[in-house]
Amino acid sequence: MELKIGEIAKKSGVPPSTIRYYVRQGLLPEPTKVNKSMAYYDEGCIEKIQAIRHLQETKYFPLSVIRNILRRIDEGLTLEEAEAIEDAVFGTQADLPATLVGKAEFLKLTGFSEQELDLALKTGLIMPYIQEKDETRYNQEDIRFARDVLKRIMDYGQDIRELSFYINLGNQIIDQEIALRKKTVKGKSSKENIKITTEISMMADFIRTYILRRLFQRRIQTTIYKSLKS
Repeated sequence: MELKIGEIAKKSGVPPSTIRYYVRQGLLPEPTKVNKSMAYYDEGCIEKIQAIRHLQETKYFPLSVIRNILRRIDEGLTLEEAEAIEDAVFGTQADLPATLVGKAEFLKLTGFSEQELDLALKTGLIMPYIQEKDETRYNQEDIRFARDVLKRIMDYGQDIRELSFYINLGNQIIDQEIALRKKTVKGKSSKENIKITTEISMMADFIRTYILRRLFQRRIQTTIYKSLKS
């Protein structure tokens, strides 16, 4: 059944301007145009709008991620199944509030100057949680990292560009993780793929933290042993 945009707006609780924006962003299908001033939308848009609002207001997912979740729903998955991977990858840390801020608020909360933020963005050390064509937003993890790590390093007089090795080596690790995931899910169904990828994503987070922490600890132990022997 097809409905006018006013009916879709009334049933979804979302104004026509927002519905048109969702269409432009590829979140909703193009309506059937009768003439220049009249178009009809599929009734299924109401359920999709509700899903979009849920993902924006409770998950704060970027629009590109939401489009991917909606694609999975179109393929027959439930909302919970479709968002499982993104929850594992993009979910906010449990001890941080799920709120987003713009550039001005980010600078205020971190103590960064505009020049310091530009440098951090240029080196890739700050990667805004949402960075799309028409929107850049920072989450609490961005704020904590900038304020408690990068800002303190800069206050010590160190050049944060010297930390770029984290980006270079990190990309190599991610490349290997993605290759391993592709090998693991090869030939699996969509639901199996989602289940496996979700678990791998959560395990990878733990692996990165555990391995690097243990490597650092072992290196310090070795240094201590050598110091004691001398």
